[in-house]
Amino acid sequence: MKRKRRRRERRSFVLPLSLFLIFIAIASSASYYLKTTIEPNLEEIGKMRARTLVTRMVNKAINDQFHEETDTDNLIIRKTNDKGETEMIQADTKAMNLLITEISKELQEEYRRMEEDKIDVPLGAVLGSQILSEHGPKVDVKVIPLSVSGIDFKTEFEAKGINQTKYKVYIILKSQVKVLAPLSAATFDMSSTVLIAEAVILGGVPKSYVQVPKEDILDVTDE
Repeated sequence: MKRKRRRRERRSFVLPLSLFLIFIAIASSASYYLKTTIEPNLEEIGKMRARTLVTRMVNKAINDQFHEETDTDNLIIRKTNDKGETEMIQADTKAMNLLITEISKELQEEYRRMEEDKIDVPLGAVLGSQILSEHGPKVDVKVIPLSVSGIDFKTEFEAKGINQTKYKVYIILKSQVKVLAPLSAATFDMSSTVLIAEAVILGGVPKSYVQVPKEDILDVTDE
């Protein structure tokens, strides 16, 4: 009788413990899968949408400025010699600062006015399945552009044909974007690089090539 009673006591103790350990194992596996697969997939989908959204808004803000008042030729200063050869070329810092101020203002205003962009993602895509990527219930992912976090310029020379060189000026605009999903939320910076001016130089790279000093570029991101 005592042996039977002991066996019953062991069973009554072992069964709940086994169930508890199974529950812990399942919960740990689910948490690991959530962190390593579902959350990264949701964030990546949100980032892809954010890149498309922000690039479209950046291009619109830049195009609006050129359409209204800015001539791309005014962004480049060029000096030539008596033979018509380019001796010095540089980006016009004053014109560039004026341009980035207006672009930043317009883009900040667009971000403020914009409502969150929502996309419906099939559950199969969230789970990382290629076969089921278009199937399953929809999961809401929201993308919210927050602010312009930085703005800069870069210039470069590019060989173009025989005895020709192109001088190019790019604007580099950084935006802060938030991605909201049912199981995660992430804020990240994304960069957009857009060509805004270029000039063709006959011959090689000029001996006097002036790069825009960073201290000469206005910080217009604290508005």
